[in-house]
Amino acid sequence: MADFTVSTEFLAKLAKDLKGCGDELDQGLKALKDASRSGLGYDFLDEACGHFQGTWEYGLKKVRECVKILDEGLEKVQQGYDSTEQDTTKALTPQGRS
Repeated sequence: MADFTVSTEFLAKLAKDLKGCGDELDQGLKALKDASRSGLGYDFLDEACGHFQGTWEYGLKKVRECVKILDEGLEKVQQGYDSTEQDTTKALTPQGRS
């Protein structure tokens, strides 16, 4: 039989880290907006920045959708492992005799 362990603490940390991923991408997008997508001096550069900003926003939306799905899945996995561990502990704990 294979040696297999699951750290529910690690699953919780992974879910937290994934949530922070979208926030970091938001900060990058905000920095790009603060740099201004217009007025850089060259029309082609302004257009490129505008295109990049739109692409970044779309990509960020997709990342957030994936993070949400992963977060929900990780939460269910963590709950499942916690429940199984509790049930196993309960089943293996000797019960007092009446």
